[in-house]
Amino acid sequence: MAVDNPTPSVVLSVLVVSHNQCHLLARCLESILAQRLSVPYEVVVSDDRSTDGTWELIQQYQQQHPGIVHGVKCNSDLCNPSGRSERCGWNKANAYRHARGEFFVNIDADDYLRSDDIYQLQLDALLANPDCAMCQQRVWQVRDGAPLTTGYAWPKHPRLKEGAKLTATDLIVRGLCGLNPTYMIRRNPVGENPAELFGKLFDDTIITYYHLQFGKVIFIDRADYVWVQYGASISNSDHGFDRQLLYALLPLQHALLIPRFRKLFLTQYNRELATLLRQCMLRRVPISAATAAYCGQFDAFIYQYFAKGQRGVASRIRIAKALLRYRAIHRHPSTKDQSAERLYSLLVR
Repeated sequence: MAVDNPTPSVVLSVLVVSHNQCHLLARCLESILAQRLSVPYEVVVSDDRSTDGTWELIQQYQQQHPGIVHGVKCNSDLCNPSGRSERCGWNKANAYRHARGEFFVNIDADDYLRSDDIYQLQLDALLANPDCAMCQQRVWQVRDGAPLTTGYAWPKHPRLKEGAKLTATDLIVRGLCGLNPTYMIRRNPVGENPAELFGKLFDDTIITYYHLQFGKVIFIDRADYVWVQYGASISNSDHGFDRQLLYALLPLQHALLIPRFRKLFLTQYNRELATLLRQCMLRRVPISAATAAYCGQFDAFIYQYFAKGQRGVASRIRIAKALLRYRAIHRHPSTKDQSAERLYSLLVR
């Protein structure tokens, strides 16, 4: 049964999502259980329709670690997904619904931790800084099959120093936002359930930006979350113009879902959006039926334009005006707020 409110006895919830990753899940769970934590914690493993023995492995860990490991089933078919990212978002939302901790952290079943103290360090930082909603570390990225030592840490920026407190402007405009599982997050103070609020759109970036509304981000200079790059990963599942389109429209999607940071999303540099707008002025662009269906769920002009076949001279004129406004944001910084509002009106309202 899902738990709506945090239980005081559980301080930290580690949320794992899996789908047919039996051969990798054990590595992930062992790295979590190896963490030296001074507080009660739980590991919630949400499994989406696995058929390779993943659920049986979760049950084994649940028996071996009673009261700590909890397996919950998920069926992403129920969310009418248009792609793998929505299935993953639905799975993350399912894990969050079962979380009981005051703090939580996400981890994908095919990734793992390379130290035994990172979660305690992040928890200590949040407890010592009540004005911060999240604690960020770097990610250690490595190719599948490559030695761990060949990986590299990111993001890198002069602002990212031990103990630095980052703002929404740092993460959104200056590009200091890391991979969501590198953040330990304080449960929001307003009482709403973001998993219910966003459903299948509860993906990594939305989780991060939603909780950014409630405080700053304290940074610790570690890179202990190992993000393994696989050829069949979700980030590599979209191809060609589908991929370009979805990445170009991300700031608009974020502005729709997290309106508090709308101006920041629209004023960040986005070469893909400018390229997309130029192409749309000249011709219809080829997108898959799945991408058109994905666009159709957003009540915004530019999304509906792609969902309904990219027709109409008036629509292309509107897109041309939007391109001019986008250029004005970066060519005339003194009026960027007004240009961002106009851009939003042209592409969304």
